[in-house]
Amino acid sequence: MARATADLNRIDYRRLPAESRADYDTAKRFVAQAEAAMAAGDWTYARTLADKARDLASQLVRAQTR
Repeated sequence: MARATADLNRIDYRRLPAESRADYDTAKRFVAQAEAAMAAGDWTYARTLADKARDLASQLVRAQTR
């Protein structure tokens, strides 16, 4: 989650096209859901959500640096 959050913080949301903004919002939701899953003690689900958030965030960073 830390890597996903760090990557999301590097992105200028205003410069993203609409499709990428939807991916950004989805990644943010995955992070929030992962935090909720951790609080509930569901570590497997939290890991899955965190991995999805990380993957989306890293794709967005790569796309923005092109």
